[in-house]
Amino acid sequence: MVMEKQLRVLVIGSTPYIIDAQARCLRQYNDMDTVISFSQLRKGEGHYTGSFNRTGKWISPGDPLKDPLLEVILPERLLQEAGQLTNLDKADLNTLSHHKDWGFYMGDEETALRFSGKLPHIELAGSDFTVDWRLKELRETNEPWNRIQLDGLEMSDSGEHYLCFYDTDAHETINDISEILARPEKVVLLEIPYEVALDPVAVAREYGIGDIELLPEHPVKMYQKAKVTALSAEMTSRITLLQHSSGKRAEGWERPDQNER
Repeated sequence: MVMEKQLRVLVIGSTPYIIDAQARCLRQYNDMDTVISFSQLRKGEGHYTGSFNRTGKWISPGDPLKDPLLEVILPERLLQEAGQLTNLDKADLNTLSHHKDWGFYMGDEETALRFSGKLPHIELAGSDFTVDWRLKELRETNEPWNRIQLDGLEMSDSGEHYLCFYDTDAHETINDISEILARPEKVVLLEIPYEVALDPVAVAREYGIGDIELLPEHPVKMYQKAKVTALSAEMTSRITLLQHSSGKRAEGWERPDQNER
């Protein structure tokens, strides 16, 4: 079996660490001078145990306790064989940690970037937008004053995508049916992943659960693309009928069939 060679990141609380099996230590990803030697952890049978505060900072014996204590259990295999673990191994360890409350999540460099304060990005029909779920918006990265409010968009039937018509010239959503029909070649239908897929860390923080709680099922994706569907003649015809029945706003329209995409 071919091993996937990538940076092995361990998140405890909200702090990302790099597992350095050769040097037998954890190095904080966003502060490489912060190092936790494996010898500082308590050795058990097949695992190590460490004390951390709620943000994932190491608490050495004798340190005054100012925050709630996290007793984190780290399987010996995770620390000593990190470079040999496959993505399937990593998923298994994350599932065990989640169900047994071991207190860690094993990710990759995208995970480390998110826990270092970087926000995810999504491409909308060729334009890069920054995802800011705290403000419920997508901001065009090169023109941050141009914003799309996510909580103003319609949801798909599955509840897993935001749907909107999008003007590829103005880089903004468009709801006025007459404007859509006036230039259908410049308008597309976007399917944008819902918030848990866009930024599971921000959603976890919004609901006051652990920062890593949603990651086993929804790993961090720092760069995504919205699905883009050009307006077909049949879709334009449906919108025309909608204009006569419901006014000027493109609401209540039906999603295209799979064979129209």
